[in-house]
Parts: sequence; structure tokens; C-alpha cells
Amino acid sequence: MSRLLEFSQHHPLLIGLVVIAILALAVDEALRRMRKYRELAASQAVLLINKGAAVIDLRSHAEYDAGHIINARNLPLAELDDRTAELDKLKGQPVLLYCNSGSDAGKAADKLVKRGLGPVDVLKGGLAAWQQQQFPVERR
Repeated sequence: MSRLLEFSQHHPLLIGLVVIAILALAVDEALRRMRKYRELAASQAVLLINKGAAVIDLRSHAEYDAGHIINARNLPLAELDDRTAELDKLKGQPVLLYCNSGSDAGKAADKLVKRGLGPVDVLKGGLAAWQQQQFPVERR
């Protein structure tokens, strides 16, 4: 124990960086737990889809046409607020959202949860993660 105190006295910058890293991890974990949606790996998403979840592709129409998860509905993030009637039909039904990399889907999930939809899940890593697992995509 005395050697640890001696080390910390000789390396305050290093100890400070370790403390900052631990605090950053704690804050990140706290924010994760406060979210109203879950992030699912591609394999978990397959199970959710098989249970009847509505799958929503948040990418543009052109990206959707180039390739999307089978039976996914295209609802671009930019049009999300304008298509409330379509979203209201999904109340009470599990919803899986995805985009290219997973970053936009989190923002959309927050909006949908505030609208009363749910449970809402996000495909972690987006369509890129889906394709990396070599799951099928449909093209138009």
C-alpha cells in the first residue's frame, strides 16, 4: 500500500488520467442505463424480428433501394416527424430501428419513445453490422 501511495505521489498526471478514464466509463454506463431503448447485436435483432417486431430503416430512399433488411419499412429520419399516422399504427408493437452505422437510430429511438411507441430497440452498428454478420438483405 505504501508503494502505491509513493507511486501516486511521483506520477500525479498518470493517476489523474486513470481517475478521468474511470469517471468517463461511469458516466457512459449511467447514460446507457437511463436510455429508454436497448441496443441489440445483429443476432439478437434476428430473434426480435422472428417474434414479429416492426423493422424500420431510417436511411434515405436511395440507400434503402440499394439494400435493406427483408420486410423493413423505409422511414427516413428526415421524414420521421411528418409521418406520425404511420408511426401511431405501431403503438404496442416491438420496433427495431436501424440506419447505416447505428448513430442516427439512437436519435430516432428517443423520439419514438417520447411519442409512446415501444418497446423500441436499435440495431447496434446499423446495417453495416448486419451485413458483417452475413445476414440477408433485400434489394429493389
